[in-house]
Amino acid sequence: MRTRLRRRAGVVLGVTLLLTGGGVAVASWTATGTGQGSARAASVTGLVVGARSPVGALYPLPAGTTPATGYGSGTVGSVATTVTNPNPFPVTITSATLGSVTTNPLIGRTCAAGNVLPTTTAPIPLTPPVTLAADSAPTPLTVPGALYMIATAEDGCQSAGFSVPVTVTGASA
Repeated sequence: MRTRLRRRAGVVLGVTLLLTGGGVAVASWTATGTGQGSARAASVTGLVVGARSPVGALYPLPAGTTPATGYGSGTVGSVATTVTNPNPFPVTITSATLGSVTTNPLIGRTCAAGNVLPTTTAPIPLTPPVTLAADSAPTPLTVPGALYMIATAEDGCQSAGFSVPVTVTGASA
């Protein structure tokens, strides 16, 4: 009987050791922990808009037409700019808004304010939108149909230059 008791004790002890060892193994695979992490968002830097040579020259809008019907050419009335993206992420430009036009007539001539006007004060959608790579170099951007010259523009507006502030709007791509 003692032998049987010893055997049972040995079996019980062996099973107990086996279960205890298995429990430790399971615990090492299911270990968890909780704590705090941190991250930081990049700061957005404004896009840089610069002037570029225009493609088409303005002339008085033909009588009976409106800025909405335009000149019949995609280049006349367009505003030419460059845009630089100094941000560490790409940006897609979706629209441009124009400010007041400044005239720069030739020496000895006059071209009063109001002879050249933006076609709208609302944002002009860019179709298709323009995507600038992260940290991009100056990229050409044309805002089509943005300006018009009134039908009664004075002669001093011939060969004049015109500048207009351009605000571009977009979002990270």
